[in-house]
Amino acid sequence: MNDSSRQVIYELARTQSMSGWWLWALLVLSLVILLIAAVRLYRRDAAELSRPVRWTLITLRLTAIVALVFFFLDAQRRTQRSITRPSEVVVLVDTSQSMSLPAYEDMGSGSRAELAAAIIKDSEMLDKLSAEHRVSVYAFGENAEPRLLQTSGGEFGAADEKQSTDLAAFSPIAMLGMVLLGITAILSVSSLMIGASGNADRIGWMLFATAGCLIVGCVMTGSVYSIRTQYSLAELIGLPNSETSSSEQSDSQQSDSQQSDSQSKDTQTTDPVTDGDGNPPPIKVSDWNESIAATDAQSRIGDAIRGVLVDHDPTTLAGIILMSDGQSNGGSEPGAAVATARRNEVAVFPVGLGSSAAPTNLRVVNINAPQRVYPSDKFAINAVLQASGAEKMEVEVQLLDGLDQSASAGGGDAMPTQVVDSQKITVTGDGTLKGVRFELEPQSVGRRRLAVRVVAPEQDRNEADDIRDARYEVVARRLRVLTIAGGPTREYRFVRNLLYRDKSVELDTWLQTGQPGMSQDADKVLSEFPKTAEELFEYDAIAMFDPDWTAINQDGLELLDRWVGEQAGGLIIVGGPVYHPRWLKLRTDARVPIIKGFFPVNFPSRGPLIGTGRQGGENAWPLKFTPEARRAEFLWLVDRPDESFQIWNEFSGVYDYVGVSSTKPGTKVYAYFSDPTTAISDSLPVYLASQFYGAGRVFFQGSGEMWRLRRTSDAHFDSYYTKLIRWVCEGRLLRDSNRGRLLVENQRAMIGDTITVRAVLSDDQFEPLVVPEVQAKLLAPSGRIEDVRLLPVAGEPRPGTYGGRFLVREAGSYELRLTLGDALNEEVLRQTVQVSLPTVELERPRRNDDELKQYASTTGGVFLPIDDPSGPDSVASELVERIRPQPQTTVLPGTADQDFAQRRNLALMWLIASVLTMEWVTRRLHRLA
Repeated sequence: MNDSSRQVIYELARTQSMSGWWLWALLVLSLVILLIAAVRLYRRDAAELSRPVRWTLITLRLTAIVALVFFFLDAQRRTQRSITRPSEVVVLVDTSQSMSLPAYEDMGSGSRAELAAAIIKDSEMLDKLSAEHRVSVYAFGENAEPRLLQTSGGEFGAADEKQSTDLAAFSPIAMLGMVLLGITAILSVSSLMIGASGNADRIGWMLFATAGCLIVGCVMTGSVYSIRTQYSLAELIGLPNSETSSSEQSDSQQSDSQQSDSQSKDTQTTDPVTDGDGNPPPIKVSDWNESIAATDAQSRIGDAIRGVLVDHDPTTLAGIILMSDGQSNGGSEPGAAVATARRNEVAVFPVGLGSSAAPTNLRVVNINAPQRVYPSDKFAINAVLQASGAEKMEVEVQLLDGLDQSASAGGGDAMPTQVVDSQKITVTGDGTLKGVRFELEPQSVGRRRLAVRVVAPEQDRNEADDIRDARYEVVARRLRVLTIAGGPTREYRFVRNLLYRDKSVELDTWLQTGQPGMSQDADKVLSEFPKTAEELFEYDAIAMFDPDWTAINQDGLELLDRWVGEQAGGLIIVGGPVYHPRWLKLRTDARVPIIKGFFPVNFPSRGPLIGTGRQGGENAWPLKFTPEARRAEFLWLVDRPDESFQIWNEFSGVYDYVGVSSTKPGTKVYAYFSDPTTAISDSLPVYLASQFYGAGRVFFQGSGEMWRLRRTSDAHFDSYYTKLIRWVCEGRLLRDSNRGRLLVENQRAMIGDTITVRAVLSDDQFEPLVVPEVQAKLLAPSGRIEDVRLLPVAGEPRPGTYGGRFLVREAGSYELRLTLGDALNEEVLRQTVQVSLPTVELERPRRNDDELKQYASTTGGVFLPIDDPSGPDSVASELVERIRPQPQTTVLPGTADQDFAQRRNLALMWLIASVLTMEWVTRRLHRLA
């Protein structure tokens, strides 16, 4: 907020333009000559008159000359404003995922983000800085611009405070001036009467007194009248102003009406991000731990400093407080932004969080294991280790496995204790990540829990990070899959053969153009869509390849809708050039709305866009993946996501796609068709997308061309479809209860991801559950338990469907639990999410003191590291002491007051006319030429 004051300035405008000394000399000389000439003239002409008459004439003439000179000098009045902009301080808080690492050398201490939150909310730093500065707190991480969290301070009272105008209208000086003018009138009449009687030689002193009263009265009245322009002359001398009084009521009513209209207009048009003075209103943070959680995958220090210098005036920016570990790994180079700060004379005060030393510590960073496996189906467990401190360490890494005790009623959260495998590995102490791979062949069915543990050396500083766990489920029954194809496309045949060879899958198929008796590789060949719920509801997943939707009647489509929405079925729809355009052209068919509802995207149904897309393209285009794709496990063609997307980058791509106009609310897009010439309104065609559909999932693929992945490796194609089919039907595979389904959008995530939750629930009578909200419990890797609110999904036609979301802030295994029923009939729905920390944020865990010191020395700031728990208070005090306010005052000279100039001229003309008139009358009375 700006502090504004006003000052009324009176000045002689002509003197501002007279810059040469010779002009002043000429003016003074002319004035002296004029005064001498006037005096000599009257001394000669009035030599025979009495002394009072001579003095009267000379005084009147000199007064007229002085008034003319004053008129020439052009006296003006203007209102000068002085606006003071407050000093500013910006606090930048790093929210990259490395801020989740320990704050001190003690590896069991709280995180760096928690330390930053404690400095802000627990110390008096912000309050003390806000007393002298406007303080803005920003969070920065992977985005190009810092995110404003809170503003405070910089309030100096009401902005643009107007000069007080509550003085009374009546002026004693003006009243006295009018009294003198009244005396002047009386004396003038008396003088004329005496002079007319032939006794002009007796009125000398009376004339002198009359002239004095005239001059003083005109000056007093004219001065007040010119200065107090808001009042009329009648008001100044205490008389009622009839014109003002008559219009005062109507003006008041008009003013009230205008004020009411203005308030109404302001209510509608006021910018919500500014207050009445055009300044942003204060922003307050209620939960600092939430606002500055370490969730971003990058730390862009350079972009953050640059953004602050762009958004804030460097002349009032007293300093930038940077709370970070100094490990910038994204965006522009910090050196360029720091150089800009130096040129603008803005000091940077880095507050170093984390340890600059390398304590001896060995930890399990991440563990990667499948969520569901099958008996005797060997699977891989991959773990990532990191060591610091010692140059090299040879350690034992153990794989532990056992039943998930938390899955049983009253079970605890104990880690498995049975060691099923171990390895000896050598790790370096420079923070390099080391991978370890185990294989496990499950035998028993049910929910299980595995863990990777390192047998750390004695000097290890933190035992809590020596183990990392993951939950998985061994599923006994075979997966029931139905494939439907409008024709024997390559995609359909390759997927059918893949599933038929998979011992964990029971495959039925319906080739809609197949002839009766045709042999196909499937456990069962269908000739029509299942007619009953008993037949359809046996399937876990249905994969449709450019299907002929018109071959499925209304009852069949309604059954399919129930199977997906209520039975948590997984539906895969692959678009194609033959049958897909046909159903889009149907106008009055009642089946069309049901068909459209299955797709997570919208299609153009009218106009020239209908049937758009590409069939028979000449060039292959790679898929353009979204950030969501990297979290989708079914797109991981190998165990590691980075290696998987390297394979996708080498994939030549696809030729065709079906036209899409838009996505539906809640849809997740994984890939676009990348040909830029196919973009509509700057949006590329959606190629891979999914949506929740009641309790189930629907996945859409823009064309049947994933068979082209076989050119890189048959295993890549097999991995894609195997994982995809198991992913879409995981709601059925993980059914804990016949009272509901609990689903999460991603079962693998990175720190900082938001996980979407969907639950379809029934009451104890197996009717849709209808309550305002449902509470689930989230068990974090650290043992912390949080509440997750699930609310009814807006726009969902099926009652009993609830949705929510939660943010993952630490690496490890999260478990979401939803309890239904009472203590006697309690049923628990569960889902797990495995959270990892990106390796780019782990590669440099130490505090970068050299870089932070460089920021401070370059800009004239001070580097303030925090190395122990007593450091925050001392750092806060030193920051308050070192950052000195630097407000800036701007003077706005204002413009000349036209009302004052008009009244000034009127008063001068009044004075000049009066004294010249009296001089003429006096000369006539004394018979002067």
